[in-house]
Order: sequence, then C-alpha cells, then structure tokens
Amino acid sequence: MRRIRYFFLALVWIALSLSFVSRAQASEEMDCDNATVESLYICVQHAADMGHISNAGVANSLLAKVDAAAGAVARQKANAAVRVLEAFVNEVEAQSGIHIDELHAEHMVMHAEKIIDALLSP
Repeated sequence: MRRIRYFFLALVWIALSLSFVSRAQASEEMDCDNATVESLYICVQHAADMGHISNAGVANSLLAKVDAAAGAVARQKANAAVRVLEAFVNEVEAQSGIHIDELHAEHMVMHAEKIIDALLSP
C-alpha cells in the first residue's frame, strides 16, 4: 500500500512539475509580444536557446545591442536607444536566412520596430 501511495505521489509531483514548466515557457513566449526592451532580450535569448539563431557570436552581438538599448532607456536617452535598435534591426536583416531562421528574424525585426515606435511616440 505504501508503494502505491509513493508511486501516486511521484506521479502527481511529475505532473505538477511539467505543468509549471509549460506555463513558464508559455509566459516567456507571450513576453515576445510586449513592446519592451526586456521582452526583446527574452525573445532573442529564447531564439538562440531553441537554435533559431545558429551562431553564438551573432546571438551575443544581438543581445549586446539589446543590453545597450536597455541601458539607454534606463538613462532616458530614447534617441540613443532607437539608434541601437536600428543597428539591431540591420544585423537581424543581414543575418536572416544565414544564421537566423527567416521567420524568427521577421519576428525580431517586428518586435524591435514596435519598441522604436513606442520610444518615438510623444
């Protein structure tokens, strides 16, 4: 009887663990839809982790640009953040189909452009 109880508890624990992981992954993906620099960082990191960015140097370069944009936003330097995000867009477009999956490149460009629009709006 104890074995059955422990087995049942183990199954419940596994089910709860999987449910938590699924929700965490879903919330990360939903963050990609928000127009914030932080969510763009999560989006780029997720794409790299999933292999949609095939070159670590490209991924690191993109993440460095997003970090620089976040720093500019934190210092209330919207124009500087926009310039960095424009450089991000240029790099993503240049690497699309080479080291970045084309669909994910399109998404990251759209994401960055939403942030640029938000930074430029009064």
